[in-house]
Amino acid sequence: MNGKIWFHADDFGVTAQQAQKILACHREGVLNSISILPNTPSLGEALEILDKEDPKAEIRRVLHLNFVEGKPLAGADKVPLLVDKEGFFNKSFIRLFLWNITKISTKRNRLKQQIKLEIAAQLRAVTSQYNYRITAIDSHQHYHMIPIVLDSLLEVLSEQEFEHLRIRQIRIPCDPVSPLVHTQGMPKRVPVMNLVKWCILKIYAGRSQVLLKSRGIQSPVFFGIFFTCEMKWEVVKTLLPAYQSYAGRKASELELMFHPGNLTAAYELLDARNKELADFYMSDNRFYEAECLKLLGVNSKDT
Repeated sequence: MNGKIWFHADDFGVTAQQAQKILACHREGVLNSISILPNTPSLGEALEILDKEDPKAEIRRVLHLNFVEGKPLAGADKVPLLVDKEGFFNKSFIRLFLWNITKISTKRNRLKQQIKLEIAAQLRAVTSQYNYRITAIDSHQHYHMIPIVLDSLLEVLSEQEFEHLRIRQIRIPCDPVSPLVHTQGMPKRVPVMNLVKWCILKIYAGRSQVLLKSRGIQSPVFFGIFFTCEMKWEVVKTLLPAYQSYAGRKASELELMFHPGNLTAAYELLDARNKELADFYMSDNRFYEAECLKLLGVNSKDT
C-alpha cells in the first residue's frame, strides 16, 4: 500500500492574493499539492510567494496546462485555431473534443501542431523562465483528457528540450465508482452536471491510462469529479475513508482535487469577459473547500 494522499488545489496563481489564500490551506491545513496556471500575468509573483512559503518544494508542484482562459504563451498568431479575434482562448472542451473526432489529415495535423506549440510554451514558462520544479501535469478543465491534447503533450515531453523533466505523474480525473456507491446516501448527492462531466471524461480514461503506464507515468486514484466545486467538509469526511481504502487496494497514491482561493472581482480574471468563469472563481464554494482543507488539518492533529 502506498498510502500517500495529495490534497491538491487547482488554479494556483491567478493573482498574488489568490495564491496567498491557497497557501493558507497549507499553513493551516493539509494542502500539499498545487497546480499553477502558466499564462497568468502574476506567474512570477505567485512563484515567489510559493518559494517563500515552501523553499524545500515539499508541496507537489504541478503544471496546470491552460487552453481555457487568458492568452496563449506561444502567441495568438501561432495558434489561431485556439483563440478568438482578440487573441484569447475561446475553444470549449466540447469543441476540441469534437474536433479530435472530426478533423482529419491536414486539418488535424495543423491543430495538433498548434496544441504542441502552446504546450511547449507553457512548459517553458515554468521550467526555463522560472524554476517551478514540476513533477506532475494536469490541465484546466481537464483538456488533456482529449486524445489529441494528451498525444501532443506526450510528444512534447519526449522532445530533447523537455525529456530531462522526468514528469512522474499525469492526472486521470475520473473517480472510481465503488467508493461512492458503497457509501450510504452519497450517490444521490452527486450534482447532475458533475455526473455528465464524469461520463465524458470516462470515455478516454482507459486509453489515457494505457498510454501513461507505457511511459512509466503514474496516475493516482482520483477523488474530485463527482463533487467538483462541492468538496466540502461533510462530503470529504464521509467519502475519504472509502477512497483511501480503494487506493490502498490498488497500491496507489490518492489525489483529492479542491478549488480554494477565490477572486474578488471580475477584473482579476485572465479573461474578464467570461461570466461563467467569473462565477466559478468567485463562488462561495471556494471558501467552503478552503475550510475543508483546514478542518482536515485540525482533524488529523486530533487523531
